[in-house]
Amino acid sequence: MSNDLIRKDGNSISSIPPAPTFSAHAEGDGIAVGYADSFAPTVNLFLPDGSKTTSNPEYFNLIIGYDPFEKDHILVDPQRSLTEYISDEVKEQFCGWTAAAIEEIKKLPTIITQEWDRTDTQHAVFAFIRDLKVQDNGVKVRFQKYFPIPFSFLIDYSADLAMNRFEIYRTHWTIKKVDLLDVMQDAGIFPGK
Repeated sequence: MSNDLIRKDGNSISSIPPAPTFSAHAEGDGIAVGYADSFAPTVNLFLPDGSKTTSNPEYFNLIIGYDPFEKDHILVDPQRSLTEYISDEVKEQFCGWTAAAIEEIKKLPTIITQEWDRTDTQHAVFAFIRDLKVQDNGVKVRFQKYFPIPFSFLIDYSADLAMNRFEIYRTHWTIKKVDLLDVMQDAGIFPGK
């Protein structure tokens, strides 16, 4: 059977593209997917030291007030690093700048953006933190950008992201106990739905 589309006059006009597929192969106890309408991805991170780890989808970093497109790092004011718009439970788990806490923070998906300028052209970025250094002049955050996100996502899904309505106007870094990838799937930004 041909994959050509046939016009009414009987002439072929183009090939029909094959059905969309997503192929994945996992080692060990993973599975291979040939085609799926929806799936729950596990994001594996390759860390700067060459090791591989699984991301933690239960939480995400939200960093507002910094231009993520200018460089691959930012310097966050320590007075605004994991100090506001954060629950006591999350603060207890991630704060303290211990080596273990830093390693866990690096496993979290991250959104970085400037404060909202009330335009429709502003974008955020989906990223993962590669490294953190607590310095005298702030917390140096190195990150790996993956793709831009429309700023409207933060506004339209602020309740789903556990964001305070004034949070987009305030420079700060917080961690939210929310599955960011799931919210992004619902918004059609991340593949899977």
